[in-house]
Amino acid sequence: MGFFIELVIFFFRVYIGIICIRVIISWFRINPGGFWIRAYKFLVDITEPFLIIFRKIVPLAKIGRFYIDLSYIVAIIIIELLILLLRYIGYRYM
Repeated sequence: MGFFIELVIFFFRVYIGIICIRVIISWFRINPGGFWIRAYKFLVDITEPFLIIFRKIVPLAKIGRFYIDLSYIVAIIIIELLILLLRYIGYRYM
């Protein structure tokens, strides 16, 4: 059971990494039809179903003339809390 919990935690960490890579790629201008647009679309396909939950709850933050999407930060915090809960369960009951 401990191996299963560590495996789930590993996948959560990988998912956080994928979210971070998506955020970083979104800061740059991407040429249509290139490798990076396909990579970005792949990352969007993987992360969007999870992030859309938080976009419905957390509004965009307006800073001056710009809007910042805080759903990424909230999603990462929720995943980190799940990792913390799994580690607690793993150490407490294993």
